[in-house]
Amino acid sequence: MAHPPPLTIRNLASTTITLKRLETFEDPHTKKSKAGTGLLSSGHGLKNTTDLAPTAPALSEHANSFNCKEVNIRLDPFESVTINLQTPPDVGTKHYLSTATLRITIQTLAGERYRIDTNPSYTQKSSSKFIPLTPNPSTSFTGLYHPSNPIAHLTIHANHLIDYKRWMKELPDMLPLSGISIPGTHNSHTHYRALPSVRCQVLNVQTQLENGIRFLDIRVQPSSATDIDKKDLYLVHGAFPISLTGTKYLSPILSTCYTFLTSYPSETILISLKREGVGNAADHHLAAILEKHYFTPNREKWYTGTKLPYLGAVRGKLVLVRRYEMDIPKPLTSSASPPSSSSSSTNTPSTAPPAPPRTSTGLDATAWPNNSPHALHGPFSIQDWCDVLHPSSIPTKLHHANAHLARSAATTALLPGVNTDKLYPVPPAPLHLNFLSGSNFWNVGTWPERISSVVNRGVEEWVCGRHYVEETACVGRGESWRMGAEEEEGGGRINAAVDGDGIVSTGSKGGERVGDSVGGEGAGVVRRKARIGDGGTGVVVMDHVGLDGDWDLVGLIVGLNVGVLLKVREAVAMAEAEGKGKVEGEGDVETGFSSNGLVR
Repeated sequence: MAHPPPLTIRNLASTTITLKRLETFEDPHTKKSKAGTGLLSSGHGLKNTTDLAPTAPALSEHANSFNCKEVNIRLDPFESVTINLQTPPDVGTKHYLSTATLRITIQTLAGERYRIDTNPSYTQKSSSKFIPLTPNPSTSFTGLYHPSNPIAHLTIHANHLIDYKRWMKELPDMLPLSGISIPGTHNSHTHYRALPSVRCQVLNVQTQLENGIRFLDIRVQPSSATDIDKKDLYLVHGAFPISLTGTKYLSPILSTCYTFLTSYPSETILISLKREGVGNAADHHLAAILEKHYFTPNREKWYTGTKLPYLGAVRGKLVLVRRYEMDIPKPLTSSASPPSSSSSSTNTPSTAPPAPPRTSTGLDATAWPNNSPHALHGPFSIQDWCDVLHPSSIPTKLHHANAHLARSAATTALLPGVNTDKLYPVPPAPLHLNFLSGSNFWNVGTWPERISSVVNRGVEEWVCGRHYVEETACVGRGESWRMGAEEEEGGGRINAAVDGDGIVSTGSKGGERVGDSVGGEGAGVVRRKARIGDGGTGVVVMDHVGLDGDWDLVGLIVGLNVGVLLKVREAVAMAEAEGKGKVEGEGDVETGFSSNGLVR
């Protein structure tokens, strides 16, 4: 039996867990004949191999392959450990090749134990529940496996417990929107049957909202370029229609949002509105239509202020992210000639409508640079590098997206009464907008689905393996570090428990040796959560969310709110210890998200 490759185990749950037992064994049902070249277990790309039913000698051999190691490796939220277990020498495997299953047993602070089996040699992403070993368990965990290069990852989380229809419910009111990790969709309305170069989503807006999406990106074109009494706004994507079955309109989408927020008043939805298409309407004309027909009749349903709000002020509302100009463009000189009339004799010049009142400006997103890997503009920090002209540029797009995640993770939310003055708080940090989308209409290899299949997966692997972690300390093969050795890394101390077998564990508190080293020859990597920032993602705007029922990335983004929530919980505990009572506006953070798994 081949030795299992290294595996990194990361805790993205909201509670501390401890690895208690690591077992390796050969599964006789994955044994394969050497007749072919495939080396992996069934269902993971094998070719020219033959399943063999286990015989009595095979079962005996299987028993000999068992190895168990009792360990005590504590992982606080965001921390990870890389393990490389050694299996017993191969016994009687002359004719067969097989791989090792790794069985992991974890324990919570309450003493409850859970178990999962995984195989680090698998080449496909998978997700499965931990098996509870304690009667009447109080929670549950999921293991999300990624065959990431160079080391596979198993991410432990409890995101399956979250009610994604109302995941904002127990977030504290004092959180600025820029302090929340928010999943969003790019061209949210392009889920209809359409050209593949135009279609960016596979599910309608209601389904998106019910599964946790809280940022919508909508592009529209007025049905009339001159008459503000004509309220219809066509849904578009660039110069193309979004549906092959007829024109679609903005009003039904807004009705869906209103109904959703009525049903779930704890939530808020950021909605970006932009004028696109081949019509002749100007931005100020769109602004007038929106103000007259959409904002004014529904004033209580919209937040159209110019400053980033706190969550408590916008629950149950749509937050306008304005990507259209409000004012009529001024002439370059006083002697500039008025626009000439159309060459068509049936069209006559018309007077431009007046600019809408200043009560409806929204968060100004009009001037961010086009195709920028990073730009600061007004209340936003933006990554929108979208001109992916060739498939070879997709890795560059992924790099820019992950770099922006790192910027967001290093940001600390300013919470009134916690880390800034309650009455005169420092204004919130910019809202990080991170577009994972990109395309080139003229190259089928860079249509939205092709790019999203790479970038979405790459971002998911980044979040699981590298998001909000410190620099790494490595143990080379055969090297020996003493238990509790300290290494300087990036200006800070990394406190590691390491032995010659190359297994490393660590904690988040300086000078504390959290876990014992465990056996297995190879290299070890220690990572703990970063010291700077809350570990959030900002707004992550995606294509093709929910494709084939896969919502893992959305769940991970929502789950990463644990960083700022743990900070609030610490502030509550400190205030109580000092006899100050509850921190104003913290909501139900003392029990946290006990019902949905974000904070326990």
